[in-house]
Amino acid sequence: MRKLRPSSSESLDLLLDTLCNMFGGIILISCLLALLTHNNTPTPGDPTEITGTQGRLLAERLDAAKKELAGIQQLSKKMKDTGQDKLQALLQERDELRATQERLRQLQASQMNANDASTKDPVGDIKELRAEVKALDMRDADAKARKEAAQQKGRDLAAKIQSIRSQITDNNAKQTEHVRFPKEREITKTPMNVLLKYGAIYPLVDASGENFPGITRVEKADEAFEAIPKKSEGIAMTDTAAVRRLLASFQRWGGYVSLNVYPDSYDTFRALKELILEAGLDYGFDVIPEHFIITFSPKGTSPKPL
Repeated sequence: MRKLRPSSSESLDLLLDTLCNMFGGIILISCLLALLTHNNTPTPGDPTEITGTQGRLLAERLDAAKKELAGIQQLSKKMKDTGQDKLQALLQERDELRATQERLRQLQASQMNANDASTKDPVGDIKELRAEVKALDMRDADAKARKEAAQQKGRDLAAKIQSIRSQITDNNAKQTEHVRFPKEREITKTPMNVLLKYGAIYPLVDASGENFPGITRVEKADEAFEAIPKKSEGIAMTDTAAVRRLLASFQRWGGYVSLNVYPDSYDTFRALKELILEAGLDYGFDVIPEHFIITFSPKGTSPKPL
């Protein structure tokens, strides 16, 4: 079969040449660009070869990164502060839930053990209860016995106390001295004032009619004076002769003995009273407080005779 010969107008040679020329030109241009780029691009690791524009870009990126880091740190701190209480509350709630869970487990275990014991040995429980009741009865009986013993002891002590009180009352009745003061009479005689202090006798006037030297007289207005006894300068009760001479002088003057008794001289008063009655004199007395100073005056009064 005869092959058809193509016509010259349908030939593709020109198109092929055109494509080859274009593709070769593109490859050439790419190689040139690669060479130029390789020669003009500085080494990334060398900071001296970074251009001004790239330095500014890097500085801006560094500042932005620092600001972003600071904001992130501040936000993290704020979240930490605000969430700390919540975290603690959650932890506390967790611990409480765990404790509750543990108590429930223990309660369940104890109930299970009680149920097992009740189902296993009810007779043993009854025996234990009876033993406890018996022990309680014994303790009750012991307490009652102790109570009765204490009550009996209390009654015995009350009887002893009553007996002691009766003895004290009897002793007081025996030791009590009933004193009745005689009826006072009107003053018809001159009072002869005598002070009894420091266990001694201090008359205002001695047996010779002079002022007694054992008394300090402090003069007051209107012929009044305070009488202050001097300690250890009075007439002692043991000097019976001096006391009798003093009482004899009072009898000659027709007076009665007016006694002013201080608390420290009651024994002296009892002894002197016997000598006064022996001398046949009347007497009256008054009890003077311990630190009281007697003032004598022509307008004053003396104890009335008994």
